[in-house]
Amino acid sequence: MISLSLQGVRGGVGVTSLLAAMGHALHALGERVILVDLCPENLLRLHFNLAVSESGGWARAMLDGQPWHEQAWEIEPGLCILPYGKVSTSEQRIVEQKLASSPGLWAERTAQLRDQYDWALLDLPQRLPGHTAASNCDIKIQVVEADASCHILLEQQPSNRLLLVNRHDPASRLQSDLLLLWRERFAARLVPLIIHRDEAMREALAFKAPVGLHAPQSLVANELLTLATWCLTLRGEPA
Repeated sequence: MISLSLQGVRGGVGVTSLLAAMGHALHALGERVILVDLCPENLLRLHFNLAVSESGGWARAMLDGQPWHEQAWEIEPGLCILPYGKVSTSEQRIVEQKLASSPGLWAERTAQLRDQYDWALLDLPQRLPGHTAASNCDIKIQVVEADASCHILLEQQPSNRLLLVNRHDPASRLQSDLLLLWRERFAARLVPLIIHRDEAMREALAFKAPVGLHAPQSLVANELLTLATWCLTLRGEPA
């Protein structure tokens, strides 16, 4: 089994929507996939039509002393989601402390699922280093938009993670210029395809579905399917 994580260089770059779409695309290619939400906002479940009122999840189970693996939801055979669960701000800090004291916890947990799934996709939060350290995935991808804030953060935060450009607008001169600059500076890290801005991605969450299910003929759905195919080429090539 391959574990893959997505994390934004900053908040608001579309990580959760991308992860939901990648999971759906990999499953459409015949892969067995589990998606794990490590973000306390607990939004990933909404892309798969889980009720807003549903409070269960692995973090909630951790706090309540319940088995974490029993919190997974089967969306369809071979596609499952493990929500974060509803927690308060003080409980979130407790979870962060627990994860900080157990580096690689999710690497151990995903290893336990190797016979059930081909891929474990993890949605990583911002500013919670314990949550991030606990993942320790085979493939680590940082999501960016071609804007000034992401550029500054990339310069200030050296990393060896792969870079995936999301919501690209080819009509924007600024975005085109930044993309050229990034291709020079981060050539070895850039994922060799770009996800373009597409209203279908924004609509998908409103329809409680990953974009490949909501709008399978859209530009972004086809790009995510290509991204999933590219991911398959990384088997045995950890980043």
